Amino acid sequence: MAAAKTFLTTTDEESAAAALRVTIVRIYRALRLSTTAGVTPSQVSVLFRVEQSEPVRMGVLAHLERITPATLSKVIDSLEALELVERETDPLDGRVTLIRVSPSGRQLIETQRAATTHALEVALAKMEDTQRDHLLESLPALEELAEILLAHGEDS
Repeated sequence: MAAAKTFLTTTDEESAAAALRVTIVRIYRALRLSTTAGVTPSQVSVLFRVEQSEPVRMGVLAHLERITPATLSKVIDSLEALELVERETDPLDGRVTLIRVSPSGRQLIETQRAATTHALEVALAKMEDTQRDHLLESLPALEELAEILLAHGEDS
């Protein structure tokens, strides 16, 4: 990683970062179009985070999503109205509510993952072999970038 920096000027790094940001946003938007309608990006984000952390307390979930408890409460209320999450009392502390993904929520998550995976499979199949190979070879670097960004977000 350090060797690459010696070849890039600050302007080059800024341009590369801007180009990468635009590309990631375009991919994200395209994948959102291939997913289940009727659920907002915020709801999907919270639903997937609940799945990763369940059962999870509201305060912990708000911290993980980097949103206020009041905003999270509205999202959870909407997810509960859609029957995608369930609330339960913490068996260790009856004053605390835990959030879990409901069976309907698990089905939506599975459908969402299948739709985005299929969209990526179709797009990869349409790419030229050399471009697809370059993209797949870059996956470890992209994964490292994601880890760095996530770790940086936890530092703030």
